[in-house]
Amino acid sequence: MRVLKILGIAVGALLAALAALLLAVYLFFDPNAHKERITAAVKQATGRELSLPGRLSLAVFPWVAIETGAASLGNPPGFGSGPFLTLQHARLSVKLLPLLRKQLQIGRIEIDGLDLRLKEDARGKGNWEDWGSKAAGPASERGGTTAGLDLAGIAITNGRIAFQDMVADHVMLTLGHVAPGVSFPVMLSTSFTTAAGAKPMPLQLAGKLALDPDHQRYQFRDFQLKGSVQPAGATQPVSWSFATPAADVDLAAQTLAQTHFTATAGEAKLQGQISGRKLIDAPALDGSFALAQLAPRELLRQFGVAAPKTRDSGVLARFNAQGAYAWQGGVARFTALQLVLDDSRLSGSFAYDTRNGGMDFALGLDQIDLDRYQPPPAAPAKPAAPPAGPGEPIELPVDLLKPLLAHGSFKVGAVKAGGAHLTNLSAGINIGGAVARFAPLQAELYGGRYSGDIGMDMRPAQPRITMDEHMAGIDIARLMKDFADSSLLSGKGNLDVKLAASGSSGDALVRTLTGSASLDLQKGAVEGFDIWYAIGQAQSLLKNRTLSGAPDNKRTSFDAFKASAELVNGIATSKDLIIASQLLRITGAGVVNLISHELDYAVTATVLKAPAGADADIASLQKVAIPVKITGTFTDPKVRPDLGGIAKAQVQKLVEQHKDEVQQKVQSKAKDVLKGLLGGKKRKGSGQQPAPTGQ
Repeated sequence: MRVLKILGIAVGALLAALAALLLAVYLFFDPNAHKERITAAVKQATGRELSLPGRLSLAVFPWVAIETGAASLGNPPGFGSGPFLTLQHARLSVKLLPLLRKQLQIGRIEIDGLDLRLKEDARGKGNWEDWGSKAAGPASERGGTTAGLDLAGIAITNGRIAFQDMVADHVMLTLGHVAPGVSFPVMLSTSFTTAAGAKPMPLQLAGKLALDPDHQRYQFRDFQLKGSVQPAGATQPVSWSFATPAADVDLAAQTLAQTHFTATAGEAKLQGQISGRKLIDAPALDGSFALAQLAPRELLRQFGVAAPKTRDSGVLARFNAQGAYAWQGGVARFTALQLVLDDSRLSGSFAYDTRNGGMDFALGLDQIDLDRYQPPPAAPAKPAAPPAGPGEPIELPVDLLKPLLAHGSFKVGAVKAGGAHLTNLSAGINIGGAVARFAPLQAELYGGRYSGDIGMDMRPAQPRITMDEHMAGIDIARLMKDFADSSLLSGKGNLDVKLAASGSSGDALVRTLTGSASLDLQKGAVEGFDIWYAIGQAQSLLKNRTLSGAPDNKRTSFDAFKASAELVNGIATSKDLIIASQLLRITGAGVVNLISHELDYAVTATVLKAPAGADADIASLQKVAIPVKITGTFTDPKVRPDLGGIAKAQVQKLVEQHKDEVQQKVQSKAKDVLKGLLGGKKRKGSGQQPAPTGQ
């Protein structure tokens, strides 16, 4: 963690400063009489200004010890005139005889009132980095090692460490006996803030540490880091912790031995393990994790986040997760994933590239009802008639999809979304360069099969979406009910669409919808009107009789329903409508306005056979072609037979029925006329009497 790095820098810088001070004081017997020479020596050795307003005391045997009052050490050039550190009291001692044997045995270092101010310049260089001459070189080059290092301990009280806007206040640090191969206790407590004006966060660290710097090996035992945060909007602080029973870092081999850990944050409890290799050259980490079941609503509340309002208040009640992970080269990979949310289980693998934000995945979901997670429907301010235009507006997730770089597959056993029910859904997903393609798409829905290819080009100012979709053997009534809340049609059959549209909202997409569609249904009905009832009423009007008492079933059954349409900017034009049954055949053409949901169809209904129980007037229409006008909307269609057309059709039928009889009468009359004409001509043209017989 960054705070631990800062504390490490602080302790190292402080030790370096005190060591320089000890060396300078050791050269002079009376430190108070030689403060100017001491500060000059420190200046020469470190390049920094040392101020010693407090009294110095010095002991020589058996320890070389120095004790100071108030003191301060300046910054290197380029970091201003303020102090690098100040302190109120410090004591540092070194055992003399071991020092003569090139063994460094340091007594307990005590520091009170430390104020350490760490800074970075514009180049990223820290004020803790420059300590003057580097002629001494590393220990390995001087022929010595740290094998003789022996430190009785460190105690820092009432300290303060600042780095940029981060401040660790009330620092209390205790280290036990430090020596190579010796495990020593570490205890730290502080109050940490990350920005000016932010609420302080308590932080505590405890554990045991064994150092072997010569072999670059560091071992942690019973390590525990804990604290609390006060999230904005939360009523209570949230406690957190991280702990591991043992961790072994070998920087020479660049390895982290397998380490088990536990972590908590509020009610979230995580267990896992981690191991690493190539820690310096090319860090690679891997391990596993298991998140215990928690309540997402409660966790959000603890962190001051309002849980989303959902149609089903019982959702967001259970969540747990487990899997394996790996990190290398800026890529995080998760495998063997098992995530459970309420009644849904997600499994598979997922990878994320931090360098470009790319994602690669193969995920499967057993089942989910997305409608349960939708916001509750808004109650209307006052009762109103159903709108004639489109229903609830939708927005394409352009802002979400446009920057994504994703490739993978997704499978769902069963899903409900927007009222639609799908099973065995599978989707290929490819998103990049502001272009998205979802293909191949396959699913089982409404008793049939679906296949599709959907594309979205988000590069233009108005995104363009393309759809090539096919449904076979579907129940059209269930489909229309779920998708459009309409019951206009029932039956089972095929639906094929190839469409394109531009826009980011549902309304804009409908207004630009262009392409083609075809529908082929069997054994269903056109719901909302009864064409037999309409014909019966029209007949009653023509006969000047009381309107028929036959019931209006608001349903016209069919054996087959076929139609195709060309769409231009949300207007669908059809020229080949055919609705057929054993009793009736309807053909026609017309327009459907998908923007306003209005219908304008002119059809011709031919009565093939009168339905059982029909009166004589209906039976008389057999074989008659009846023009019918269909207007209104999807939800309220209006059917108006053409009365004049019906009358004309009946006259035409009457003519057809008596055509032979009329023709016979005409032919007989013509014969009589011809006979009369032919006979008159003979009498008029003879000129003499016939000769007597035998003459």
